[in-house]
Amino acid sequence: MEFCRHFYNQFNDSLRGFDHRTSNTTWSQYVQMCNSTRRGNISQVNDFIILPYLLIFLLSVVGNTLVILTLVRHKKMRTVTNMFLLNLAISDLLLAVFCMPFTLIPMMMERFIFGPVVCKLIRYAQAVSVGVSCATLVAISIERFYAICQPLKSRRWQTLSHSYKVILAIWLVFATLMVPIAVFNKLLELNNGAYACREIWPIHVMECLYTILLDIVLLVLPLFLMGYSYGRISKDLWSEVSLTAGSEPSDVVEKQNGYTSPQNKSPLLPRRQIARSISTESSSGKCQLEVLRPAYYCRVLANKKRVVKMLCVVVLEYFICWTPLFVLNSWTVLNYVSARENITPLLKTIILLLSYLSSCIHPITYCFMNRRFRQSFADVFRCCFRKKLSSAFFSVATGVSDRADTLNTRQSPRHVKITWKRKS
Repeated sequence: MEFCRHFYNQFNDSLRGFDHRTSNTTWSQYVQMCNSTRRGNISQVNDFIILPYLLIFLLSVVGNTLVILTLVRHKKMRTVTNMFLLNLAISDLLLAVFCMPFTLIPMMMERFIFGPVVCKLIRYAQAVSVGVSCATLVAISIERFYAICQPLKSRRWQTLSHSYKVILAIWLVFATLMVPIAVFNKLLELNNGAYACREIWPIHVMECLYTILLDIVLLVLPLFLMGYSYGRISKDLWSEVSLTAGSEPSDVVEKQNGYTSPQNKSPLLPRRQIARSISTESSSGKCQLEVLRPAYYCRVLANKKRVVKMLCVVVLEYFICWTPLFVLNSWTVLNYVSARENITPLLKTIILLLSYLSSCIHPITYCFMNRRFRQSFADVFRCCFRKKLSSAFFSVATGVSDRADTLNTRQSPRHVKITWKRKS
C-alpha cells in the first residue's frame, strides 16, 4: 500500500468514513470533524517522536548516500545484484528526504504549511519510492533464483544493460500506479484557518478497491515471490553443501606416466579444479594418490550463501517494517470505526517510525553482512579523508612555494657550479 497514506492523520481523528461514505454528510461536517483534534495526545506524542525521527533521518541519509557513492565509485562492484541494491538505496534516500521532514513538521505545527502542489507531489513521491523499493527486492530475489538455480538459462539476460531496463520499467510502472494518490490528495481548510493535507476519494468503494490492489501488489505478491525464490535457493544450496561435504574424501587424482585421471570424481567438482590439482610422481616411477580438496568451489559456495543470507535479511526487514502499516491502513479504510476505537496515537506513531526504519537499516545490513561492502565503505572514507588532507596540504605547500619562488627571484645566482666527487 502507498506510503504514509494517513501520516498526517495519525495524531488526529481520521476523516475517513464521513463525507464520502454517506451522502447526507456535508462538507462543513467534514471540516468540523477534522477540527475535533485531541490536543493532549498530540503534544505527548510529539515529545516522544522528535529524537527518533532525527536519528532515523540522519542514518538513512548518510547510510544510503554512502551506499550510492560506494557502488558508483567502484567499477568492480557493478554487478547485476549491486545495481538493484543501488536502486534500492536511491529509493530509500528519496523516501527519507521526501517523507520524514514533510511528516514531522506538520505534526509539530499541527497544520500543513507547504501548499497544495507540495501536498500532491510529496505524497505521490512517497508512494512511488515505496513501490520501487518493494519491486526492487522482488527483482533481486528473481535474479538470484535464476543465477543460482538455473545459471545456464540466465546467462543470456543476466547483464547490466538488462538490469537497467528492469529498473527503468519498475519506476515507470509505479509512477503510473500511484497517480490516484496525486489526484485525490487535497488541502482541506479547517475552521481555525489552518490547512491539512488529506486523501479524499469521491467514492468509498473506489478507495477500498485501490487499497486492496496496493496490498496485493506491495505485500501479498512480493511475499509469495520472494518466499518461493529464496526457498528454492536455500534448498539448492543446502543440497550442494551436502553433496560437497560427502564427496571430498573420494576426490582422488591419479598420475602415472605423465597422465592425470580423476577417480570417483564428484559431479559437483568442476574440471578446471581437477586440472589445478597437484599430483606428484615418485622417483621410482610409481604413481602417488592425493586427495583433491575442492577449495575453490567451497569458497564460491560460501560466497553465494553469504549473499543469499544478506538478501534474506533485507527482505525480512522489509516485511517486519511495512506489514504493520499496511494492516493499519487497510483496517482504517475497510472499518474506520473499529480502527479508531482500538488504535491509539502512540501506536500509530510507533508503526510509522517502524516503516521509516526500513530506509536506514539496509545500509547497516550491507555493512555488517558483506565483506566487500565493508571494504568499499572504508575505501570511500579513506578517499574523502585523503582529499581533505591533500587539499589542506596543497594550500599550505602552495603558500610555501610561492614565498620560496619570491625569494629565489630576488636572490637567484647567475651561475650554478656542479662538481662530481669520485668515490674512494
